[in-house]
Amino acid sequence: MRSWIGGLIVAVLLGVSGAAAQQRVLVLEGGTLIDGTGRAPIPDAVVVVEGSRIKAVGRRGQVPVPANGNVINLTGRTILPGLLDIHVHTQEWHFPMFLHYGVTTFADLDNDTAWIFAEREMLRNGRMKGPRMFVAGGKLYGPLGNPGGGPLPQNATVNRTVDEAREHMRSVEALGADYLKIDDTLTYDQLAAVIEEGKRTGLKVIGHTQNIRRAARMGTRFMEHMDTMARSLLDPDGTKFSLPWYPPRGGPVELPQVASESLINPKQFPPLIDELVKLGVYVNPTMVAEWSAATPRGQQLRNEAAQISKDPGLGFVPAKQREVWSGPLVRGRRDGYANVAAFLREYSEAGGKVVVGTDSSGGQVTIPGLSAHYEMQMLADVGIPPTKIIQGATLWNAEAIGKDKDLGSVEPGKLADFTIIEGNPLADISVTKNVRMVIKEGEVMDTKYDPKWVNPIPQPYTTLPRIRTLSPLMAPQDGPAVTLELEGTGFLPTAVVRFDNVDLPTHFVSSTKLTATVGAQLLHNVGEYPLYVVNTGTHGNVSQSKSFLVNFKN
Repeated sequence: MRSWIGGLIVAVLLGVSGAAAQQRVLVLEGGTLIDGTGRAPIPDAVVVVEGSRIKAVGRRGQVPVPANGNVINLTGRTILPGLLDIHVHTQEWHFPMFLHYGVTTFADLDNDTAWIFAEREMLRNGRMKGPRMFVAGGKLYGPLGNPGGGPLPQNATVNRTVDEAREHMRSVEALGADYLKIDDTLTYDQLAAVIEEGKRTGLKVIGHTQNIRRAARMGTRFMEHMDTMARSLLDPDGTKFSLPWYPPRGGPVELPQVASESLINPKQFPPLIDELVKLGVYVNPTMVAEWSAATPRGQQLRNEAAQISKDPGLGFVPAKQREVWSGPLVRGRRDGYANVAAFLREYSEAGGKVVVGTDSSGGQVTIPGLSAHYEMQMLADVGIPPTKIIQGATLWNAEAIGKDKDLGSVEPGKLADFTIIEGNPLADISVTKNVRMVIKEGEVMDTKYDPKWVNPIPQPYTTLPRIRTLSPLMAPQDGPAVTLELEGTGFLPTAVVRFDNVDLPTHFVSSTKLTATVGAQLLHNVGEYPLYVVNTGTHGNVSQSKSFLVNFKN
């Protein structure tokens, strides 16, 4: 009996040993390595990968090359760690585009909780090809309302007490959240509870804050967007809840008004920068999403997006989204850009860590994968050195979400993620777009688009249309048919305008404009009639109503 068990153990051990010996070995040879740590580049580098992890790194001749290794000659090319975008709001069609642009990992910062966890699981078990994704589920909203001035998202759950906030955090922790995502609608008592929860679980706390100075003193180590920096200067003590747009709106005034970043004095930067750097705060300025219109980069990216929209390989991208990419550049923030640029430059010079997070969703200039390269370009434009920009797109991002043990740099023991590019990014950061090969966990990835690609689990959209203006507002009794123009947001190509519960012939002009015809047969009776927009179909939603008056004829 003992000999039988002993023989079984030996056989098992031999099997394990054999399996280990048969692990694939990949050797990257001859390229210039920029490893993400900030150290000097290694020319004529050799990187040995065993299975999914990095085994050895060094110069040719200093690192033994295994005889059974699959050698890839990268002479003349640059080896980077796989790029990481720390700020994404995933859409169901995003996944193939990240790998195409060399982004091997991204962090989703707010989404439908059940859906985004299911997507992460499919990526992990290979049911869906794509990058590595970390998730938080739906972010934690507090009771202070939407600082942007409008209603909260339709699927938002408002947590009104400290106990409710703590319960929300523990619910996403139980699902396996990779970090905790907060919103600037939290009270400071709620924020304190979340920070305490993060310490208890070892999960990083990232997201929006009312006032980064006060939040950092409490324990937050992530600054998302630049408005919180401005508020910390305009409201040094953080004693009141401040809107991101100044002065606070006192009525139905449409955004934008005055960007808070335009009202600050750069002479006040040094004390704030010194404190945030000492506390180790990572700064995610979301330059492309918020500030690209203030520089020529906005039009440059829009032009490239228009060309991308014609790529037949992107058949999996919704037609509506391709229309957005090909449309005219939408005006964004401009006032305050000089202050933002100065702050970021000074923060980097002081040793602060500025990270690459694009806020990619379904916008015109936030294109999954590509926007990360433009984010790097815009950081270079403000004066941040390329070495630090690369760290901000790799190692520092991994640190910020607590994943730097496995990701972010090319070092022995870490996962073998690489983005191979043509050109020297230390001389010209824009060459990071010249992606020639993508390797994830030691496997060379096929980054070609499949126009028929379909996400196995469709996203539960909550596209809520909103009517901003309606013209005309009235028509005479028994008059001729009237053509209405509606402007707003969230209109889908399937949108229908309803007049007193009657569907009108509707023409989709864009996601912000519709026209519809009120037939003469609907104008017989004097009265005020409700009018609203329905995004018809599986993912349909209904707007608020506007009133249309059928007036007495003259």
